Amino acid sequence: MTYKTKISLESLLNDLAEDRQLARSLGQASAAIQATQTAAKLVGLMVERKESGAPGDFASLGTVDEIVAKVRSELGEQAALLLQGALEKPGPESDAQADIPAPSSDVLN
Repeated sequence: MTYKTKISLESLLNDLAEDRQLARSLGQASAAIQATQTAAKLVGLMVERKESGAPGDFASLGTVDEIVAKVRSELGEQAALLLQGALEKPGPESDAQADIPAPSSDVLN
């Protein structure tokens, strides 16, 4: 018998929630925490970061323009534009808080 298993973000999150619940019922705090962390990574709430380059590799890049140029040469125009936009500071006339949506959950209020 052959069948196709459909794996989706939803199915993975459901499996992790079940695993977390089982781990908690068995008193396995580490396993429960691991399931929670894995779910958070899947939905983008936790991002693993790692350093690239050796110490001093970026010391020669002193200005934002030099950094953007380096990103452009290594990763392309779109990456450079995204970085440049992220590095731009909002002017005094813009209200940065206006872009932050209000929490949708009553738990936070």
